[in-house]
Amino acid sequence: MTVTTSTRRKLSSHSGNTDEQFQALDRALARRYVFRLLHEQRLRRIQEQPQSDVIFRPRVEICDDPSSSRITATLELPGMKADDVRVTLERDSLLAISGERVSKAPSDQPTSVTFPVKEIKYGKFLRTLDVPSGTMMSTISAAMSDGMLLVSWPRSPPGVRTRSPQ
Repeated sequence: MTVTTSTRRKLSSHSGNTDEQFQALDRALARRYVFRLLHEQRLRRIQEQPQSDVIFRPRVEICDDPSSSRITATLELPGMKADDVRVTLERDSLLAISGERVSKAPSDQPTSVTFPVKEIKYGKFLRTLDVPSGTMMSTISAAMSDGMLLVSWPRSPPGVRTRSPQ
């Protein structure tokens, strides 16, 4: 009988902890489900784009500095000029960066010329980024330097008031 009594005390003392564990698990699963839904939504957006010619997606780094009023994305586009890159705003909240990288090799090379290693990607590219809904193209800035494209947009679009922490 003493064993049962001590077991009941142990169970009742851990029941609060168990509730917290279930809540933590519930939050983690909900977070994972939301991330999965967002990922699927991005994939659908990308698939809706006419991509029959798209060869590659440039690598990107997004800097979200809480002390800044803007979010900045840096895209790797080596060998590209600013005139070769197009930045457009689609469907109010999707920033599309596209263009085409053309090989600098002469097109009249003999057919006997081979490339034992060919790692550079040429052709059309497209990269889409989510921006806050309501962002206007006039608030997006882009600059190209040394094959790196810096694109920045406001953290929240003009006219949208953000709540200040209380």
